[in-house]
Amino acid sequence: MADSNLSEPVPSTNSASQSKVFYGWWIVIGSVLSLALGYSVISMSFGTFIKAFETSFGWSRGEISFGSTVIGITAIFFFPYVGSLVDKYGVKKVMVPSTIAFAITIAAMSQLTANIWHLYAMCVLIPIMGAGTAPLTYSRILVSWFNKKRGLALGIGLAGVGLGTTLVPIISSKVMAVDGWSWREAYLAIGVLILLISFPIAKFLFKDKPSDIGLHQDGVASDEDANEKVIYSKSDDKLVGYTAKEALKQKTFWLMFGSFLITGLCTSTVLVHLVPMMMDRGLSLQDAVKTFAYLGIAIVLGRLIAGYLMDKFFAPYVVVIFMLGPVIGLALFALGATGFEAAICTALIGIAIGAEFDVIAYFTSKYFGQRSFGVIYGYSYSGFKIGASIGPLIMGLAYDSMGQYTEVLWAMSGIMILCCVLILMMGKYPTLPVRAKEA
Repeated sequence: MADSNLSEPVPSTNSASQSKVFYGWWIVIGSVLSLALGYSVISMSFGTFIKAFETSFGWSRGEISFGSTVIGITAIFFFPYVGSLVDKYGVKKVMVPSTIAFAITIAAMSQLTANIWHLYAMCVLIPIMGAGTAPLTYSRILVSWFNKKRGLALGIGLAGVGLGTTLVPIISSKVMAVDGWSWREAYLAIGVLILLISFPIAKFLFKDKPSDIGLHQDGVASDEDANEKVIYSKSDDKLVGYTAKEALKQKTFWLMFGSFLITGLCTSTVLVHLVPMMMDRGLSLQDAVKTFAYLGIAIVLGRLIAGYLMDKFFAPYVVVIFMLGPVIGLALFALGATGFEAAICTALIGIAIGAEFDVIAYFTSKYFGQRSFGVIYGYSYSGFKIGASIGPLIMGLAYDSMGQYTEVLWAMSGIMILCCVLILMMGKYPTLPVRAKEA
């Protein structure tokens, strides 16, 4: 669907093809910058504030961790609906208002009171208001702009989550270190950054698909691969892929869903509890955040490398190799890793997380097509969020009852092996159906 704001002259295909830089790569750059301040980063950075909440309000770690569970449960029910809105109305009409609402919501976190239910209420609002800033919308727009280089574009564009995972905790800790300032000012600062950086990109840079400005996928006028091609005629009269109902009836979907659920379950234990775990092992907040920064760097590398390799090799084989990282990293954390060893563990887990977000989009497009991409992606992402909702709560309750994370870390390491098995069972890519668009 063309955006109503596109009143500027539309370049012809011939002149566009002569352009030195394909406009799709500007979409990629915008995705990197916006995702660095999107829903996924803010929810993953939740652990940065756990110790501060303990000190300010006296809440237990289990109570605070349940906030992350609330975020995940809300996302599970809400994101498929957002995916259907994206499929129906286009990315921009969802992303622009969501970015504004998300910025306001994050800034409002600075007004938290000592009532734990206030925290939980805000944790409901965060995924609802920020759904349009999640990888779902950025994946949809990147898949629309790229075909032959889809894996690379997703790898680079979605690397913004890794960039933000590195920068947001550092920014937060720096703000909290200023005399007279605290976590309240940190949340306020993040909200302002979202409004100043992400909103202009969503409003003025993004275009839903190449045909909106007279271009084609990858910047070329034709695509010889008819099976993988998404047809964008002037009337948009072709749809490629399965409906959401058809996808849900396929074994491949549930194998994919199960692998994402396990990955979310096992990696979220580190995402939310890494900073407090490192502080428990003697590090200051600033040093613990530096360890967390390795996670963000590894997410970036995971996305770039996985995106490139999935274009070259059969994606499930590539993904299994990446998923072995958490098996090793979680086991080493269970053995008490600190310092350089903790950085290596974090990197091994981060590489897998980076690959995972690319994989959700890549698998969805390859196995089910783009006809109902948003809805199917939303369901798949919900699998990840189910696991990511449970993991932090399990870790928090384990800490409250045993005073350590060791047993849970060992269990998560073993469960990740099952994730690898499910991915290998998915099989080869299908031939996607091509149908006329319904009136």
